[in-house]
Amino acid sequence: MELLSQIIIPRPEGNATIQLLSGDLTDIPKEFAVDILAISAFRGDYRTTRKTLMNALFNVGISVADLAEDKEVDLVNQVSCWLSKPLTDEQQAHFNIKKILCFEPVGSVDDVDTEVGNLFRAINTFAIDAHHDDIAMPVLTTGDRGFPIEAMLPALLETAIFWLETGLPLKSLKLVLHRDEQVQKGLPIFETVKELYDLKQINEDMANVVGTRGFGPQEPLCLESSAMEYDYFISYSHKHTAAVQEFVNALRSRNPSLRIFYDRSSIPSGGLWIRMISDAIQHSKNVICVLTPEYSQSKVCWDEFQCAYIMESRKKLMIRTINFCNDADLPPMMAIYSYIDCTEGNVEKFKAAAEQLEQLVKI
Repeated sequence: MELLSQIIIPRPEGNATIQLLSGDLTDIPKEFAVDILAISAFRGDYRTTRKTLMNALFNVGISVADLAEDKEVDLVNQVSCWLSKPLTDEQQAHFNIKKILCFEPVGSVDDVDTEVGNLFRAINTFAIDAHHDDIAMPVLTTGDRGFPIEAMLPALLETAIFWLETGLPLKSLKLVLHRDEQVQKGLPIFETVKELYDLKQINEDMANVVGTRGFGPQEPLCLESSAMEYDYFISYSHKHTAAVQEFVNALRSRNPSLRIFYDRSSIPSGGLWIRMISDAIQHSKNVICVLTPEYSQSKVCWDEFQCAYIMESRKKLMIRTINFCNDADLPPMMAIYSYIDCTEGNVEKFKAAAEQLEQLVKI
């Protein structure tokens, strides 16, 4: 396996890297050992079709079908993925892989950005764990799913950079190209993104130098984040908008000066959406998650929760949960929080939760 290039993401807690490599994911050398190998499959289909990574793994003694029979974590219904239990000690020592993450999107997706968003929702769920520092994967969904590498790789890199800058506690993400034609197409794309990212870092460093030397007002060299600060960011399923509005009214009746972000309609859809949501979360003191079955099924809610989870781990905010409707399949990362109970969909209890929240949170 050969390291072709890498992008270094500077962070206060330690740099992260996005690496582009060429080689065989069934033959990872010790110096490139990973905690997780991410693969993709059609939903529930683990056939060992020729020229697929699943077949290559099977040929060296790793059966994804067998791993699927006894998963460590199954979130297929929520974020289209599952995580295997650790491979045997012998397999870990030989393949330098600890676990397999299988991404299983349902149906066909024509939009690369949507597919990449789905993929990182799955990766983030397990990358947030401190024991999963290094992840390797091919440029996923360019095989049988049919996305060209020219479309998939730039979107993967842009999204990876965003999440690593946000604070996703990965140390390295390794994108591995297997065939020469993939390298010929993928390396120039990677180098272009690297050059643009390095230029962005230089511009930001220059802006910081200008600011610290007191040279007076300057044209911004990079996109600045919102200066608005919020007391609460409320994350909820669109289905419960009316109930959330009642809750917001109850909060403001107790404290009219509260600054609350809860109306997503002001944010345009598209590639900037997640960045603007992340910016609002990063500028919030508390994130209130209104838990319902619809919440854990919502891509928007997962993005908001993962942003908040990362920010909380960096001591930037506090997550509070309100159990509005019981969710039998509530994911573990959401279930770990103690919550204010307003079940089952009791709006009066929900409104009364404003008082409980006021006692918990000092604004």
